[in-house]
Amino acid sequence: MEETATEQTPAIDLLILGGGIVGAGIARDAALRGLSVVLIERWAIGWGTSSRTSRLIHGGIRYLEQGNIGLVRESLRERATLLRIAPGLVRATPFLFVMDRGAWWQWFKVGIGVMLYRLLAGRDRLGPHYPLVRSAVVAREPLLADAPLIGGALYQDARGDDLGLVRANAAAAREAGADVLEQTEASIQMLPDTEGVVATLPDGRSITARAMVIAAGPWTDEVRAAVGLPAKRLVGGTKGIHIAFDIATVPLGHAIALRHPDDRRVMFCVPEPERGRVYVGTTDTDTDEAPEALTVSEDDIVYLLRAAQHLFPALGLTRSSVTETWVGVRPLLRQDGSESARSREHLMLREGAVLTVAGGKFTTYRSMAEEAVDTVGEMLGRELPPCRTAEVVLGQERS
Repeated sequence: MEETATEQTPAIDLLILGGGIVGAGIARDAALRGLSVVLIERWAIGWGTSSRTSRLIHGGIRYLEQGNIGLVRESLRERATLLRIAPGLVRATPFLFVMDRGAWWQWFKVGIGVMLYRLLAGRDRLGPHYPLVRSAVVAREPLLADAPLIGGALYQDARGDDLGLVRANAAAAREAGADVLEQTEASIQMLPDTEGVVATLPDGRSITARAMVIAAGPWTDEVRAAVGLPAKRLVGGTKGIHIAFDIATVPLGHAIALRHPDDRRVMFCVPEPERGRVYVGTTDTDTDEAPEALTVSEDDIVYLLRAAQHLFPALGLTRSSVTETWVGVRPLLRQDGSESARSREHLMLREGAVLTVAGGKFTTYRSMAEEAVDTVGEMLGRELPPCRTAEVVLGQERS
């Protein structure tokens, strides 16, 4: 008999709102542990912030300046995990940290920083980390021959296909039994006494779930309000913009970390030969724009172009050299202080049958998902099997 909108279907274990990297990662982890899972994404999988990143899978060397050793250590551990489980999507990449001014002790400080970065990575250090004099920097990257450098350092990190990782996690979740619904919105009703939630889809179908996770990135507070949760103002994201050049115009061989010549913010210039481009980013500014309607101003482009011109003065880069731009909002926890100094830590907020995941960084999505599914197990009163996402290669869930 054909099911009608009024007929009851068995309750599932977990409903996830949000199909970015965290939501997709949670869906994969939960399904691999035997939970029945439905993920609902308003747009396409990875449409939002998760496909508009700096495409770095990194420990965050600049977070060492903020003293956030724990986050750097966790990120380096997750970097190693992603290199292992997603070898087609994440690749180890040497970086040059270049310095254009400062006394000798600042060059020494950078050298100490990259060696500490290596120490925190432990056996996952990937390769050499050490300071370089100017001639050694230019020997490694001749395109910097005309840059006003005093020296730098070599360190190791990784870069990845951000949207590819989101899609791979969503596909892996489906392979493990999850139902992933894209281009879908749902009306959410909270059941009494923390018994779960009911999601009503546009076609009238209803999904009853014993637990729900909100993993909506920069839309977190909007989604919480829509489902009737108390206003917490959890997320205060910042806008990140990138520009790109054709790699024939900027034939860069090494990824570079630099300080912007005007405000000294740490930025990156990264070649992507597989995409035929070199990109520069990112900005880090507060915005009142809706995450789905972000704009890139000419001032933003000029700011990033200025960094590229400073690095490569002989190339004669102009506004017309820019071939591409993209923009996203980092879903950072709401904090005081300067934008670039805000923590990338995350928050798990449990309220009855609902868990809200806020903050965090792309590189640590898998460990965030593991923590979230552990919490869901507690909410369901079930002892779940151990997490397997650090061992199972993406795409081999059923092998």
